[in-house]
Amino acid sequence: MSYYASFQGRVYLGKRNINGQPIEVRSPGNVADLKLSLKTEVLEHYESQSGQRSLDHRMIKSKSATISLSIEEFTKENLALALYGTHVATAGGSVTDEPVGGATPVVGDRYFLAHPKVSTLIMKDSAGTPATLTLGTHYTADTDFGAIQFLDTASFTAPFKASYAFGDVSEIGIFTQPLPERYLRMEAINTAQSNDRVLVELYRVAFNPLKELDLISSAYNKFDLEGSLLADSTKPYDAVLGQFGRIVQI
Repeated sequence: MSYYASFQGRVYLGKRNINGQPIEVRSPGNVADLKLSLKTEVLEHYESQSGQRSLDHRMIKSKSATISLSIEEFTKENLALALYGTHVATAGGSVTDEPVGGATPVVGDRYFLAHPKVSTLIMKDSAGTPATLTLGTHYTADTDFGAIQFLDTASFTAPFKASYAFGDVSEIGIFTQPLPERYLRMEAINTAQSNDRVLVELYRVAFNPLKELDLISSAYNKFDLEGSLLADSTKPYDAVLGQFGRIVQI
């Protein structure tokens, strides 16, 4: 009986505790592609008696496996994994008299506040009795990004000062964490075989950092992650199933 395969399913990633058990398991969302590649490094021996230098033996020197997956959802958890970073929730607050534009601000240049997600913005100058600038007449503001452009500063005394409130945001660093390891699990159906269930488990995947991130694109953005399978020493060595992972036909 022939058995064909075309898989679709949900992928899960989790950290591992000290006993090798998966914890904090979650789905990264839609995974468009997931590939497992196996490789061996082989030593070859050629005889030197017949004059033909024939290959007469091969010995496996090493075994390795890699995983690649394309993630389409730009969550803070996915980005943190791809960027070797961590995501931090930064609470909102307020700022009083933050200098903006320096001693000689240039009309038309863009200046940035210390925080995005700005509200209740008030711009004043540094005169003895500070004058208040009028939004739309003396400056424009992009409150989402926390950016200022001056339109008319002739009748004011620099430097200018901004007072405002700012909201909660999530921040993700780059290269702030060591090489991340994850447990990977796929719960799939085989659409080529009456939707048979298939389970894939990879016990330890050490992910490489993101190769590239399309910051501007005309298509749906996604990012591709690659990693190497590592032997899981918490699993007993099994000549049948090994210490790397398993595929289960249910």
